[in-house]
Amino acid sequence: MPILFVAITAMLIQQTVATTAKVGIPSLIPAVARELHFDAELVLLYTAFYAFISLLCMAGCGGVIRRFGALRTSQFGCVLMGLGLALVPLADSAVPAFLFLTLAASFISLGSTAATPASSQILAVYAPRKWAPLVFSIKQTGVPAGVVISGLLLVPIAVTYGWRGALIGMAILCIFIAIMLQPLRERFDKDRDETARPRLKDFKDNLCDVLNHSERRVLGLVAFSFVGMQSIYMGFTITYLFEDLAYSLEEAGKIVGMATVLAIPGRILWGWIGSTLVKPRLLMGLLALVMACSTSFMGALEADWSRTACLLVNCSVSLSVLSWHGVLLAEVARLAPIGEAGRITGGVLAFGAIGQIIFPLLFGLGYWVGGYGFAFLIISLPAVIIGISLSVLRNS
Repeated sequence: MPILFVAITAMLIQQTVATTAKVGIPSLIPAVARELHFDAELVLLYTAFYAFISLLCMAGCGGVIRRFGALRTSQFGCVLMGLGLALVPLADSAVPAFLFLTLAASFISLGSTAATPASSQILAVYAPRKWAPLVFSIKQTGVPAGVVISGLLLVPIAVTYGWRGALIGMAILCIFIAIMLQPLRERFDKDRDETARPRLKDFKDNLCDVLNHSERRVLGLVAFSFVGMQSIYMGFTITYLFEDLAYSLEEAGKIVGMATVLAIPGRILWGWIGSTLVKPRLLMGLLALVMACSTSFMGALEADWSRTACLLVNCSVSLSVLSWHGVLLAEVARLAPIGEAGRITGGVLAFGAIGQIIFPLLFGLGYWVGGYGFAFLIISLPAVIIGISLSVLRNS
């Protein structure tokens, strides 16, 4: 079996389970909040704390990957996600829920955040440079696949068996994936350095290696905007449809799940286009303009809009906000020194984690000032600037 196929398959599986774990709790927050008596909009705090831990993980994961190997790092991540998911069902009231949700956000963030730089480290070795955008895009279809699983499977399971049962089942799956990856460890971690030691200095070095390189710095700004917008869609849309537009929890989950399905072929399409027809940077600029428009339309939704109209808006968001990843990651890997793709990817995506912190705050401020319409509009503005810079000014 070709080693590239094995690498893509293994990393696709771990990326899928990482995303399912990441969005699983936000997807079920309405049910958890209703049973334990707290405000479901507090999911924004969960998202912001998750992003803060993600920032630390992204900035410092290079040393861990170098010491233990990318595959072992992925296994560590699966175990941490399983522990985080298993904690939340222990809560029986609002106060313990806040404690367990905080711990869960920490464990799940550490585990799921490590998935992308670890997989980039592996794929950068085996992917042909010309086809890297397509290879990375195929692997990154695990992100929308994870959202689909959350919306179309995890939420209905929670409706039928309770949110506790759904989270425990997902925790067991995470541990199972960690075990299943073990036979690949020796092949994929053969470049690990057992004498290396993760250091606090890694955080500064990784960020400086992005900021001090002009092309990487641009990718860091792209990650800031794109990941920030994605965090709002993935972490808050189900709650938005449920709380503000009067959808049932199951209906909201189905709409998000069905829209997100499009991001799977969408990522592959953008990856193919970025490998053959359009330079990756120009493609990212065009996608930025599309996601700015589609996100603005999210804020225009009203409770009396048809289900079809609501689904179409969500689909347009999915094809842009959830479909750019492989193109960006391939560019990051191209600009990384040999053997350093995982570390540089972590450094670039650390700025994405900053976006995950800032964008919920911007979204909350926009909602407080002018409701959901203004909230969605304000988070689309950075994408407009990036889109004009990459697709218009750079090519004028």
